[in-house]
Amino acid sequence: MAILPIRVFPDPILRQKARPVKRVDDAVRRLVSDMIETMQSARGVGLAAPQVGELRQVITIQVPEQDAFAMINPEITRRDGSREVTEGCLSVPGYSGLVTRSIHINARALDENGGRFKLTAEELLAQAIEHEVDHLSGIVFLDHLIAHEELHKVGTSPDEPHWHDVGYTVYAQHAPTLARDFELVEVMNTVARLSRLNAESSLSEASYDLADGAHESDLHSHDHSHS
Repeated sequence: MAILPIRVFPDPILRQKARPVKRVDDAVRRLVSDMIETMQSARGVGLAAPQVGELRQVITIQVPEQDAFAMINPEITRRDGSREVTEGCLSVPGYSGLVTRSIHINARALDENGGRFKLTAEELLAQAIEHEVDHLSGIVFLDHLIAHEELHKVGTSPDEPHWHDVGYTVYAQHAPTLARDFELVEVMNTVARLSRLNAESSLSEASYDLADGAHESDLHSHDHSHS
């Protein structure tokens, strides 16, 4: 198995239609294995072959607490209901938007052995299958946005949590070397500027330096000498 590079919008392959798989052979099974590993590595719930540069009608799905599986030549045969959901995409990293998806779907496909199967799905599983089947027709979730204003950078949506600065007071106690020496207690104040973080920030940007961030430093002496 291998982790494949994921194509990012506006890569033109994401706008092309995938071809049906004529025969489920070892090459298709290898593609499925690679797609599942790639999907899991990227922490996605679905992946379509065009997203990894393959114009074949293959998708992989894995919703929480369920095993990953593949759908080859998938077809949605029925859709029921509609709901507004926030959706993202591995090919549009860092963004999410409000779209309309079905509540319930029926679908059919081939499995990795070429066998036919049908399934009924709802909620997240139905959403994931609809999303990935769209990719096979050159459709991305951006095409379903209820309004362009509903596209948000991850971490900046009004409904998502945001960070505040956090202040720290650190007491550094320096023990005396000899009985006649003074004990020094250094008080340092610093601030972790978490409010400056965004979706593109690295972990190092969340760190803070006591030396650079110290706004004040007080030395308190305690006499440990004996008369």
